[in-house]
Amino acid sequence: MGTFVTLTEVLEARGSPLEEDEVWCLLLATADALLDISKKPGNMCTVLSPGSVLLSANGSLAFKSCAQSEDVASYTAPEVQQGLTPSTRAAAEKVVYSLGMTLYWCADYHLPQNQPVQISTELEGLLLSMCEDMAVRRTDLLTVLETCEFHHKSSMLPSPERLIRQLEIGPEFLRVLEEPLVILELPGSILTKKGKSPATHRELSVVMPNGQSILVKCEVKTRGGDVFDMIVAHSNLVEHFYFGLAYIDNEFFFVDNDTKISKVAPDSWKKVPTTTFVLFFRIKFFVNNISLLHKQTRHQYYLQLRRDLLEDRLSCHEATALYLGGLALQTEYGDCMPKVYGRNYYRPDQYISKSVMEKRALPYIQAELLRLHANNAQMLTDESELEFLKQLPEYGVFFHRVIREKRPLDGEIVLGVCAKGVIVYEVKDGCRSTAQNFFWRETSTISSSQKRKFIIECRGSRKKYIFITEKSRIAKYLCNLCSAQHKFNNEMSSRQLSHSLVSDNIVQYAAVCRAQSSQLKSISCSETPQDDSGLTTPQEESLTKLCDDVTARIEARMETPPKLGTPSEREVVCISLKKDPKLGLIVIVGEDAIGRYDLGIFIASIVPGGPADKDGRIRPGRLISLNHVSLEGVTFSEAAEVMEGSPEEVELIVSQPKGSQTTLMTDGRSGDDSLDEIVSVMMTPKASNRLHVPRD
Repeated sequence: MGTFVTLTEVLEARGSPLEEDEVWCLLLATADALLDISKKPGNMCTVLSPGSVLLSANGSLAFKSCAQSEDVASYTAPEVQQGLTPSTRAAAEKVVYSLGMTLYWCADYHLPQNQPVQISTELEGLLLSMCEDMAVRRTDLLTVLETCEFHHKSSMLPSPERLIRQLEIGPEFLRVLEEPLVILELPGSILTKKGKSPATHRELSVVMPNGQSILVKCEVKTRGGDVFDMIVAHSNLVEHFYFGLAYIDNEFFFVDNDTKISKVAPDSWKKVPTTTFVLFFRIKFFVNNISLLHKQTRHQYYLQLRRDLLEDRLSCHEATALYLGGLALQTEYGDCMPKVYGRNYYRPDQYISKSVMEKRALPYIQAELLRLHANNAQMLTDESELEFLKQLPEYGVFFHRVIREKRPLDGEIVLGVCAKGVIVYEVKDGCRSTAQNFFWRETSTISSSQKRKFIIECRGSRKKYIFITEKSRIAKYLCNLCSAQHKFNNEMSSRQLSHSLVSDNIVQYAAVCRAQSSQLKSISCSETPQDDSGLTTPQEESLTKLCDDVTARIEARMETPPKLGTPSEREVVCISLKKDPKLGLIVIVGEDAIGRYDLGIFIASIVPGGPADKDGRIRPGRLISLNHVSLEGVTFSEAAEVMEGSPEEVELIVSQPKGSQTTLMTDGRSGDDSLDEIVSVMMTPKASNRLHVPRD
């Protein structure tokens, strides 16, 4: 493709318009470059177009004469079309018209005629002022530059050079290799007294998800949180709480914010000032619903997992690997255009892992990738990234090698810790296959011992499964990792459910039920066996089909207002109560009318004269959690266990109808009786399967 590509080629490759921040950065870079050119007599051009703006892989800009085949009339200032001879000053103003029209075209690229340009009023006003037909009313080049500089600083946008490099097509982890080294230095205000001595100065290399290395200058006693904060501030990452710093000791281990780097670094780093210790900025918490992530965060997810797959840290079947390679090509090149770039516009080894490449002949892989890339035509970058993440079989799993205590010679065993629990994998011929699942709701305790033991005790049977780690600190680390993942899963589940229940939109509630039913099928090994790739294979699809049917029918009904009643408004309350030795707290009931799945634990009635009755704030409704333990998807017996182990003071989070409303009124069951039954099941408890909170 050469050293430079035109702006037209970039837009054709990505198949979508430039975003607001991209337009601002590009406008700043071009205005600055054109102002420099205008100072040199005779070098100023009067017409620019998307085909004459050149972008370099190193982040620089250049301009060329407009091609004869290119329609430049739309980008030419009216006075130039009239044949007026410009002065140097006038030439600079005439090119402003071209620049404004060019960037407006970039923001409007491939948008339907009835869809407005997706940019702010401020940016659109600036571009339109550059495109005024009358030169005297047109914004001058210097004003454009000053406006862009002010916006750039106030919005903390990345440098124009960095953005231009990102506009280049191809793998981002290759483009960043040409970027200059970024050096960050720990502020003197957080250095210790000894840290101000050159003898204690040290260097860290932090590898980002896109492969970029950032050099951090710190001291021996620097803590992980200080380095993490510097990286986050530099990256301008909004949802930084999903990430952490990790180091490699055969496997990735996360560094706590309060831990000194010297505690995990090799001895050579502590003793030799010139030694560099490598850390990795990686995902620490994986969300189940990827579409909820901020676009910037989702891109970081994509970058890390794309490299993990390429470097065989994640595994999948050959067909899945090729499909993911086609999605990565769509993300990084846009629509497949072999006529423009040739059939060898990419390197297969940059999209397919070595383990897969060794199984197939190169011509076959090239042909398949080309076909799969072409199948993704018209898919936007955001869509292809999202699809890539959704198709990863081992998404969100942290792997650590162990051996069984009683059968140490049975072969290699790998533990996978994720937001839903612990998965045991058997490794044969380099491939991981699921052998056992320990999901949080089926697990009683997880512990470690000084003898390198990592112990999982099952709920109900109380059976213990013991695994031996390489070091005792690894067993302890796995316990802490499980604790963090379990807490994260509970918080995310409660947050998503609370958000849905406080809404008066029943369609949204049904959609959440559908999503939770999918989760239920993937977290119970007794209900859903798994194949070798770790993907769930449900034995039946009745619940999914039911939830899909519910949502469709509710949405259809919403088009025609019901004759009687409206959905009750709900509120989520958090209440702390002390148990009464005689009366307990409340009476609750779970709903198990849809197959063998529960839709939740419900409060059916209040014990008269008890603490809840005296408090007066609790009404019959859905019990979300008890003492920070989520009750989503748990059975009656599991809920009873949680309550039996609860202390004297209990914190309840309840979703309940506002005021005195307790049920959802329907249209007298006319037209769709079965739908009313389903909605009633979702929103109100039945009078069966009562479970009392145990008394002391």
